[in-house]
Formats: sequence, C-alpha cells, structure tokens
Amino acid sequence: MKAIKKPGAVRKNISIVLVEPMSSGNVGSVARAMKNTGFSNLRLVNPCDYGNNEAFSMACKADDVLKNAEVFKDLKTCVQDAGLVVGATRRKGKLRYPVATLPEAVPHIMRLAKKNRVAILFGREDKGLKNSEIALCDLLLEIPTSEACGSLNISHAVLMVCHAVFTSGEDIKKAIETAPRQEVSAMYGHLENMLVRLGYADAGREFLKESILRGFKRLFGRTGLMQKEINMLRGIFAQIEKRT
Repeated sequence: MKAIKKPGAVRKNISIVLVEPMSSGNVGSVARAMKNTGFSNLRLVNPCDYGNNEAFSMACKADDVLKNAEVFKDLKTCVQDAGLVVGATRRKGKLRYPVATLPEAVPHIMRLAKKNRVAILFGREDKGLKNSEIALCDLLLEIPTSEACGSLNISHAVLMVCHAVFTSGEDIKKAIETAPRQEVSAMYGHLENMLVRLGYADAGREFLKESILRGFKRLFGRTGLMQKEINMLRGIFAQIEKRT
C-alpha cells in the first residue's frame, strides 16, 4: 500500500540548495526526489544550464519544482533569509567538525523549521562544498555509506535527507523564532573582536581564534539563537571589552 502525505508547514519552510550543480540531469533528478517527499523549494547557486530536455526528462512529474527553482549568483545571498543553514558533507577535517549523523540532524532541522526558514546545502558533484561555504553553515550532517563506495549521487543524497524529514513527523511542540541572520553575523563579528582584544589573534594563535569561532557557530547553530539571546551575548562581550 502506498502511503501519501500532504506537504506540511515544516517542509514548506525548508529549501534544498544546490551549489554550482554541474549536470542538468542531476538537477532534474533532485527536483523529482523533492516532490516525491513533499518538498517544493529548490534553490540553485550559479548552476549549469538546467532548462533543457535532459533536466525535465529526469524531473518526470516534478516539472513545477524545476520551473520554480530560484537562482542565485552567490551562496551568501541565497541563505540570507535562513534561520538555520545545514551543510551536507562527506569529507572530514578541522574545518568540518562536529558533523552530525542524519538521524541526529533531523530533529534540529524539524524544530527550527517550524517557525524559520531552513536551507540545506548540497555541493558540487565532484568536489562537494568548499571550506568557505562550510563556514556559512550552522550545522553539518553526513550520510553514512560503505567504505567501498562512499560518494553518493547528489540526487540520492537529497532524497535520503528529504525522506528522513518526510518520515519524521511534524508534531513539534518546542519551536523558537531565530534572530535574523544579519544579527547573528554581527554577534559573531563582535565575538571575534572580543577574542582579538583578549589576545587570541596574537602571533601564532590565529588558528586558535578561528577554532573557537567555529566551535561557537556549531554550538549555537545546533540550537538556534533568539534575538534576546543575541542581545544578552553582545552585552556580555561589551562588558568584557570594557574590562580589558
């Protein structure tokens, strides 16, 4: 028996973002995977030419998702309205830590998508997301795969993430409204200035400062920050600056 679920409010707040997709067929396949799981908001950053027969053939009955896709020249503008930015990554490293598993990430996505825009990023077919793009993410997730063949086709990765959200349910009791992204960015700028003032950017310690900033971004990104919390943190930073 085929189970049918109508698109819910949470899924309407989630955008699937493809960063510089290289194949029009993959873009069409992603549109189909999205519609299979009740998603409709597709965003493309500097994409290939996807308005061709290959893309629409792969999209099948998801032509509307493909036709309504929003196109952006840069990622920062694309995610400006998002209360939570999630990056899908397979690679690990100092700049990509911590990384949540898909089951760990879904509850955070669902909770914040109740009242906020959420952008889930997928990188290029050959290289994924760059470190500079990872830096814009509040939360990183990975999809476990076999060591024998660890790389997923982008449409398969999108389907797995969308299906995990689709089947998780939408009865979210605890929901918060996050502060605007520009306010969050200003807070991180204030935090960076404070760290510099405290000497964390002294010779040979630049990486320590950057590591602390990344740690706070991942910490706050997993929960989301409300405006009053932003104000509280900046008030604390200001008091520390007065005493140093």
